Amino acid sequence: MKLNPSMTVSSVSDEDPIDDLFPESFALGSNTIAYGNINTNPNYNNYPPFHGHSTGGISLRPYPSSLTPSHSIPSSLGTFIIDDAASGTGGAHIIDDVGPDHDFPKHHTELRRTLTTRHIQMIAVGGVLGNGLFIGTGKILGNSGPLGIILGFLITGAIVFSVMVSFGEMVALIPIAGGISAFGSRFVDDALGFALGFCYWFSLAVAIPTQVASAAILVTYFEPFDPWHIPPAALTVSFLFVIILINALEVRIYGEVEYVFGQLKLMFLLSLIIVMCVLNRGHIPPQNGKTTVFPVDFLYWRSDMNNSDYGPFRPAFEVTSSKLIRGSTGTFLMIWTAVVQSVYCFSGTELVALTAGEARHPRKSLPRATLRIFFRIFILYMLGVFAIGLNVAAGDNVLPSFYTPWSVFDSQQVSWVYGLSQDGNCISGTVNMKGFSNSNSSPWVIALHNGGQCVGAAVVTCCFVFCAWSAGNSFLYASSRTLYALAVQGKFPRVFRRCTKRGVPIISVLFTFMIALTVFLVSFPNSTSITVYYWIRRLTSVPGTLVWAGICLSYIRFYYGLRLRPDIVQRDMPSYPYRSPFQPYTAYFGLIGCVLLVIFNDMTIFTQFEWQYLFASYVSLVLFLLCFLGYKFWRSTRIVPLSQLDLDLGRREMDQYEAETAAELGMMEKGIWGRGKRAWYWIKVLTI
Repeated sequence: MKLNPSMTVSSVSDEDPIDDLFPESFALGSNTIAYGNINTNPNYNNYPPFHGHSTGGISLRPYPSSLTPSHSIPSSLGTFIIDDAASGTGGAHIIDDVGPDHDFPKHHTELRRTLTTRHIQMIAVGGVLGNGLFIGTGKILGNSGPLGIILGFLITGAIVFSVMVSFGEMVALIPIAGGISAFGSRFVDDALGFALGFCYWFSLAVAIPTQVASAAILVTYFEPFDPWHIPPAALTVSFLFVIILINALEVRIYGEVEYVFGQLKLMFLLSLIIVMCVLNRGHIPPQNGKTTVFPVDFLYWRSDMNNSDYGPFRPAFEVTSSKLIRGSTGTFLMIWTAVVQSVYCFSGTELVALTAGEARHPRKSLPRATLRIFFRIFILYMLGVFAIGLNVAAGDNVLPSFYTPWSVFDSQQVSWVYGLSQDGNCISGTVNMKGFSNSNSSPWVIALHNGGQCVGAAVVTCCFVFCAWSAGNSFLYASSRTLYALAVQGKFPRVFRRCTKRGVPIISVLFTFMIALTVFLVSFPNSTSITVYYWIRRLTSVPGTLVWAGICLSYIRFYYGLRLRPDIVQRDMPSYPYRSPFQPYTAYFGLIGCVLLVIFNDMTIFTQFEWQYLFASYVSLVLFLLCFLGYKFWRSTRIVPLSQLDLDLGRREMDQYEAETAAELGMMEKGIWGRGKRAWYWIKVLTI
């Protein structure tokens, strides 16, 4: 049904393109300025005014230069921006679903801002604390030594810090949903926004089954869950369906669930670090009565010519048992390998900014959550890798090796043995499924086994299962919101914008879940397709680094574009929401670091070339380039000039909201009682 002169538009959604041109007559509320266009070429900078019918003091104008959306509107889509002149704030919105075959409004397409600071922080914790830290650190320790793993995490942490503070500043000023894709489109090129958004969504979608399958494999540590009685595939499918049920909940309830999960994971990690420190001093008696306990101190850090397993670094970079690289070159390769492999442990920190579209007060909560969650994770990570380096020798033969011949993945052997672990202290199940092992290869479990803490190792394994499953839960949230944002921007079919009455993008959630389930069913259960599963697991790490690079590039353009807009708040003003340190050099450092990580993301292909490793390492980069070039040629996009960066949509609405909040606070009483009421107001806003 078309709009007609008797209809009045009273509510609109944010930044939504429409499928059809407006009818010749329509009606809007009084004191409204309407900007519109009927031009089908998105690369034109000058838009003619849309000629409509005014019944309430409406003036029709062409797009002002600050609202020219030449980089974000797909071709053949009409767009209509409404500016509320009566409010005096210039808030801009775009009507959706208006045309000859659409009702207004036809369905719910908006998220709800109900997440507080504590929710946002714990959603990110849920994505970061997965099996990367608890299982993946074993391979890094075995390759690089206790000092090498610390340096690797330190360098990666510096790169991630650069990315996070840059992203946090942009989101604080312009808190919009799907910032990863939206900022790439606004500040660089619409094709870059599409490539970043699609690759990030797809990588998260395929990361869901890898995390959940890892949880299922970890369960095989216990005898009742051996692979022949309860297949890991059955456990994985069960875990996946629990995840979809949680993600279908209202976002406020989902936030509470993630808050509880995140707190449990943080307490578990902190407790585990404390246990490692006490175990190192020999203050925990063994439970099996067979192990001799003595203070380890820095024994594994001391270089010993009689024992090559000890020392801050490995004696040589071991490509294979017969191919060793010694000297400074070998030390450099150890550190760089630790940097590359630790990226997977930090994946998910950007989930903080993905909540911008559902944060209650994004300018208050997002900068605070960004910094808090990074420093919490970084400090705990550094303490964690230091603790495992104290308690496990880097040369322990239970730790995974740097290089595994591809023939291992192609073989049909699946083994599971229940009995004494390889250290001979505890009874557990040891599974080897085409190169994938359970928690017996975790340095945390190895340390507990060495100390005779068999019950403790079993409890820790249970916590590992929970952490891996919870990470998959966070990934479904992040990937579904990314898909929703792509649909809002017109880069995906509009059906993925559809939300429930409580603001859950249910179509995006269900579609992403089906992709995750399909990927798992195709790759994991079949004995001949574990190779595909390995490729998929590698597919989840490189796109994250590409996204980090895109964030830094977007910020650099944002930084210089903001300086050309003296009419809006600048970085040196007190009212600027959040000013990240040492910019733009911080963003340049992050960009260069991420580019190097993408290029040299797997040292295996440089030291022991196999074409399968080459494909697994760079298929994500090829997919990204195909998305970028394909979208660029299809939509004929171009790099947005700095003078035309869209710094208005999203920012002005938040300015208006903050002005209303300030007015509400200003009406409160003065004095001690008034200050107390204002303090209680912000406590409720940011925490409840």
